[in-house]
Formats: sequence, C-alpha cells, structure tokens
Amino acid sequence: MSEDEIHRKIAVIFATDVVGYSKHIEANESGTVKNLRACKKLLTELFKKHNGRLFNSGGDSFLAEFPSAVSAVECAVEFQNVVKKRNLSDETGVKLQFRIGINSGDVIKEKDNLLGDGVNIAARLEALAQPGGIALSKVIYDYVKGKTEYEFNDLGIQKVKENEFHVFDILLDPSHRRSLVAKPRPNLPILGAIVIAAFVAIIAALYLNPLNDKSAKTLILETSSKPRILVMPIKTSGLAEDQTGFGNGITESMIATLSGYKAITVLSSSTSFHAEKINMIDETIRDDFGVNYLIRGSMQVMGNNARLNLEITDLNVSKVTVSKKKDFKLEDIFAAQDELSDEILTELQISLGVGSGQGSNWANDYNSMEDFNLFLNWREEWRKFTKSGYINSKRMFDELKSSYPDETRPLLVVEAWQLELKLRLGLSKRREEDLDRLSFILNRAIELDPTSPDPFAARSIIGLTLLNRSCEQSLHDIEKAEEIGSTVDTLTIAGVVYERCGDLKRGIDTKRNALLLVPNDTGWFITSGLTMSLYRDNQIKEIYKLIGEDIKAEDMSPMVLAVYAFLEQQEGNMEKAKKYLDRARKNNFDRQRFERSFDSSQRDLLEKTIGGLLEIGNLE
Repeated sequence: MSEDEIHRKIAVIFATDVVGYSKHIEANESGTVKNLRACKKLLTELFKKHNGRLFNSGGDSFLAEFPSAVSAVECAVEFQNVVKKRNLSDETGVKLQFRIGINSGDVIKEKDNLLGDGVNIAARLEALAQPGGIALSKVIYDYVKGKTEYEFNDLGIQKVKENEFHVFDILLDPSHRRSLVAKPRPNLPILGAIVIAAFVAIIAALYLNPLNDKSAKTLILETSSKPRILVMPIKTSGLAEDQTGFGNGITESMIATLSGYKAITVLSSSTSFHAEKINMIDETIRDDFGVNYLIRGSMQVMGNNARLNLEITDLNVSKVTVSKKKDFKLEDIFAAQDELSDEILTELQISLGVGSGQGSNWANDYNSMEDFNLFLNWREEWRKFTKSGYINSKRMFDELKSSYPDETRPLLVVEAWQLELKLRLGLSKRREEDLDRLSFILNRAIELDPTSPDPFAARSIIGLTLLNRSCEQSLHDIEKAEEIGSTVDTLTIAGVVYERCGDLKRGIDTKRNALLLVPNDTGWFITSGLTMSLYRDNQIKEIYKLIGEDIKAEDMSPMVLAVYAFLEQQEGNMEKAKKYLDRARKNNFDRQRFERSFDSSQRDLLEKTIGGLLEIGNLE
C-alpha cells in the first residue's frame, strides 16, 4: 500500500472516559492516579478477554476496537459492574466512575490508530452516557437486541456538534432510565407528545421540589469571576395543542448549548421556571440569583413557518444588549435554535471572555462555532497552570488539531503555549526535543502570518523564559505585537516582559491597560498578575483598591488570597490570615507558581513572604 492510499474498514468502536477526572486529580492526585491504573489494568484484561484491541489512550480516556458488537457490549457491561463493585469496597480510596459509548462505522486505519466518523460518534456517545452507564448507537442496538439479555432505553435522535444519531442506553439498573430532549422528526404531533412528556417531567420535578422564597435565597453564590446566565422559558404562540411543549424543549436545549462554555455559569431550568412562576422582575433575579445576563425568547408560528427571537439583557445596566431572530420551517426548529444559541454564545464569549475585539479575531481563525468554543475552553484549562489543567488542555488541543490537518498560525500558537506549559510544569520527558519544536513553531507561525500579534507576543515571553532569547529580542517582539494590535493578550504578556526586563512601573501600567479592556476577568487571570506586581512594588493600598469587595469571590485567585493572608499576618490578625490561606489552599494554591512571580532581585521579599505564610500554616 502506497503512503497516499487510505485504508478503510468497518469497526466496532468502544470509547470510555473517567467522569470528573480533573476534579479527582485536584482533590487527590496520587490516589486518583493509583486507582486509574488499577481500572486501566482491569479494562485491558477485559479487552483481551472479549477480543478487543486498545488503539488509543489519553490519560483517563481509552479507545478500543472489537470484532463484534456483542463482544464490545459484554465487555462494557462487565467493566461497569466490576468498577461498581470496586467502589462499594472501603479499600477503594478514590472512587472513579466511567462513561462508555459504543458505535460501529467506517474508520480509517493509520498504523495502529483508527480515525474517522466511526470513532468520533463513539466519543460523542460516551459524552451522552450516564456516569457508570453505557450509550449505544442504533446500529449497535440492532446488532445486539435479541442476542443479549440486557434491557435498553430508547433516547431518540440526538444531535451533538455536527452529528445526529439515534441513541440507546443499556439499563444496568432500572433507576438509570432517563429521557433526553430529542431532535424533532417530521411527524409533528408525535414530536409534540415527546416534548410535552419531557416538559411534564420537568414541571413535576419543579412542583415536587418547589423553590419557595426561602430556598431561592439559598441558591445565591458568592461573587465569582464567571458571569451568571439565566435562560427564561421560551414563549410560544400559534402552536397546536399537542405542540405547546416546544418552547420548553428549546429552553432546555439552549441551556445545554450555553453550558458548554466553561467561562460562564448557566443556571438550571428549575430556576428559570421558578422565576417565571412567581413573576420575578429583572432586579429581583439579579439580586436573588446573582444573575448578570438574562436571555429571553419567543417563537411565533403560522402554519409550517416560524420565527424565533432571542435577546440578552445586561442586568448590570438593565439594557437589552443583543437581539437575534431566525426564520425557519417548523420541522427545522431545533436546527434554528442551535444556530441562534451559537450566535448568542459567540456574543457572550467575545464580550466576556477576551475583550478589545480579540474574540472576533479569534472567532475568524476557526471553521466552526464548535471549534472556537473548544479553543476558548482549552484556554480556560491551560490557565489553571496545573497538571490536571495540562492534561485537559492537551486533550482539547488534540481534538482541535484533528480538524486542521494543514499548518495554521492559530493552531501553531496554541501548540506553542501547550508545550510551554508542559515544560514549565516539568512534564517533558524529551526536553531538548520539545524546546527545538517550540522554537520552530513560534518562528513558523510568524512566517505564516506576520500580521498577527499573537505569535510575536508568544515568542517574546516564551523566548525570554525558555529559549534563551535576550531582553532586546523579546522587547522587539512585544513592541511589534503591540504595534500590530494592542489586544488583551498582547498587553498582558507585554506587562510580564517589561517587568522581567527591569521596568516594573511600565509592566504595572501595561497590565492595568489590559484589565481595562476586559469586562469580566475570567479566572482573575489578569487581576492576579497585576496584584503580584503591585505587591512587589509595595503598592499595598493599590492592591486593596484593585480587589475591593471581590476578595469575597468564591473563585478568587489563590495568589491574591495568599498576599492577603501575608498582609493580615504582618498586622497580627492571625485568624483572618488563616481564613485567607485556607481559601488559597482550597483554590489550589501553587507555591512554585507563587515563587515564580518574584524575580531574582527580590529574593528578600520572597523569603519574608514565604516565611510569614509558613507561620500561618502549611502551604501544600
């Protein structure tokens, strides 16, 4: 077979992933890794027993092929039962759960790996599965029904990204029976009944567990860097009696779409129905639920023609800031909802996630809304600067890269930052090779697009910290980046470069300018960096002015909390100091990252700060 020849085949694909792996890692890294290894060993043994072959693995995820659908399903059931039994044992420390998706379809064989829609749909099915559950495509269901003793639950036609497929659950336990909002079929009366059934379940849950005024107050969370979004139930008019559940189906679907973006918090449908039920006004929604943005919508129907209207109200200024509409045929209702949700999400991402027009520039770098969303979620994981964040961001980068086989400037820049994090965390096993690759892709990204500020900004700081480039070279790069476009990222990076090259004042001023461009500093990323700069410059009053009441935020940066802890310790307020340090540890305080915020000329300040923190308590 020639190198250009593509080898295809039909295969049964088994995909599985750990539920909430990153949270387990953050809570108990060693225990999680130990149990994952044990589960991997069990899974590998079961693959062998059922004639499966593991062809790809990514930390907590595993892909295998099987010669038959029955053997794949039997392997999946046996594995879930073994894991469940393990988790019941007191000897099992970290109790992991897995989701499994199984599909059969056309795949491309590339050496020992398998690629293509057959694999992708299995992964989408895995994401739809319940914790401890197994989701099947219809083709697998058709293969195994009558050949196994398992009970199945029909979830209907589901749409994930660009894929639509008929999904079935294996009922390992009767309590696992569930329903999902299904994509409508041409038979509208039947679809109406399905949606109404789902709506009845929602309403039943709402009324069986009513949210009274007192319980509603308990939903209020502390301040967070993440904007809170509430999608109100979609109003409908002109629908037949058996189609009146459409609006609620659209509401649920929209909440699911928006929830895919990690930089925002989307409240549940129960909150939406409660707010509507008691006729909450906007100001009460803002105050009781901490909501920043309210999404309202309406759908008008005339025969088979319909119009869907959506608008975003910024509750901070009590003003409608975005308004969208879509005309469509009634049978295309969920496709229209998907398109409008994507447009709304784009507006939110661009305005809340990046600022200074950077979001719109980035959006143009990608072929689809899904890819853009994946990039922004990658960015959120990367910014955690943790091993689990690296693992998650690497998985997202690999998924993103698979959609762009040719070299592109945006993907090269993302790869550069991915390598930078790998090297910074000491995770590289081939450091010199990774450094060579890092140098190459930064230069290549500039060659491909010398009009973009991103590769110049990346090379300026990465070159300075990892590639032995001089301050003169780095300053030239960052000034070039600023000349092209003073985006949030270029200004943030510029602030760090100026400080590392000896100009702390210019660094502080530049970081302040970056913060001015961001309506919402997700993850307190820029705020944290500016706080550390102000602390190093002994501008304590400016720190308190910068942070203000936001210090109460549940997700406040552990770096900022550690500074507050030290300042309280210096004043002799040990009780308050301990509370701040406890919160810093809870928010994953990283001593090494904290120490890297100080340059070599401030060794005395670093030692004094660390010494004070150690007097308060343990830093691990």
